[in-house]
Amino acid sequence: MINQNTTSYANLDLRKQIYMECQSMANFALAKGKPVPADTIKSIETFEDRSPTGNEESAPPHIRREIDITALVDAHDLLTRLIEPATPQTVLLLYVEQKTETVLRFLGPVSLVRQLMLAAVLSLFIFITLMASPFISGSKLAEDVLTADGIEQLARLIFYVSAAGLGASFTALYTANAYISKGTYDPCHQSSYWIRFLLGIIAGLLLSLLISEKSIQEDGMLSKGIIRPLLAILGGFSADLLYTFLNRMVETFKSLFEGSSQNMLDAKAQESKAKLAELEVERKMHLTQNLIQMQQQIAAETDPEQIKQQLNEILQNLMQSK
Repeated sequence: MINQNTTSYANLDLRKQIYMECQSMANFALAKGKPVPADTIKSIETFEDRSPTGNEESAPPHIRREIDITALVDAHDLLTRLIEPATPQTVLLLYVEQKTETVLRFLGPVSLVRQLMLAAVLSLFIFITLMASPFISGSKLAEDVLTADGIEQLARLIFYVSAAGLGASFTALYTANAYISKGTYDPCHQSSYWIRFLLGIIAGLLLSLLISEKSIQEDGMLSKGIIRPLLAILGGFSADLLYTFLNRMVETFKSLFEGSSQNMLDAKAQESKAKLAELEVERKMHLTQNLIQMQQQIAAETDPEQIKQQLNEILQNLMQSK
């Protein structure tokens, strides 16, 4: 059986990786009430080394290496299709994590979720603590943070960071939980969650500092001082909000000096149309001249062969102009 001393997924050799994934997928399928063929279970158990010493050169579980791996690969293929949309890697990770003893087990099934839960709890604790402090109030939050100084200014900045941390941890936990529930969570993307978490904190802090409350709230529908914390939470929840805001500002400043990109494209399109119209006029004038010349030749009773040759030239010019 797979135990808590299992080596990391990246360090497994191919045979042991396939065996461990098969065993975890079989447990997963049986726990979900899916029928697993008895031959598949027998094939998996055949590869387990039950001797007293086992293969002492490798970490447990010990597997037999003298048996042809074909049956194990076939079992792996069958179980992979049986547990879809879950993936073998995710199922193995959840199985190993379940066997790992930790006091933080109640916080989540994988280490990433437990870490994000701690970050969320810490952000919430700081948020509530500062909310109850004399440095944070509706009237003070409505003011620009630059109007404060010393401890009060620091308290406001930390308050906005904690609010952004709440939003960032919320979206990270929500996303991770969705993947874990489907069985498609990929531990290789663990760092991307923390990158988005940090981007969310930066976005929330900058939005709360750059946008004033008066620019958004004019009718007094929201409580005084709620706009900046709300912007911090929204920025933490979606760093794209800050990216869109900054991108719009850049486009606005660029348009002041060189015009918007759309105006430049429109100008080029108009220029191309004008050139095409000019070429069309020249083509029609040239055709008219040829027809007039041919009419004069017909009136002068010119040789029919010359008229035929001139008609061919006119037709060739028309074909080339198209």
